[in-house]
Amino acid sequence: MKLLLDEMLSAVIAERLRGRGYDVSAVQERSELRGLADPELFEHAQHEQRAIVTYNRDDFLALDREYRAHGRAHRGVILLNPRRFPQAAATTGRLITALELLLGADPPYPAFVHWLQ
Repeated sequence: MKLLLDEMLSAVIAERLRGRGYDVSAVQERSELRGLADPELFEHAQHEQRAIVTYNRDDFLALDREYRAHGRAHRGVILLNPRRFPQAAATTGRLITALELLLGADPPYPAFVHWLQ
């Protein structure tokens, strides 16, 4: 599984996961992706065969529903709960560990939506 970290996630997370052998990219480290609207970013993730990791549950759940309504598959949506994974340097390690556990397994099902634990 390959991941694209949404814009609100630090590029440090991607760097550390790549250092552990995973194919992870972050919007923050790719100027051509910064500022894209969510539908465009999601489409780009599909083009690169990446699941998207985001705090933005409402927009990406709507995109998941739209894809399903049109019979389109996607590579996955991984949703983060800001209470479990606050956007702070102190919780980066916990988030990396949780993502690494997920990356070590096969995607749960095609076009999956997963709340990271």
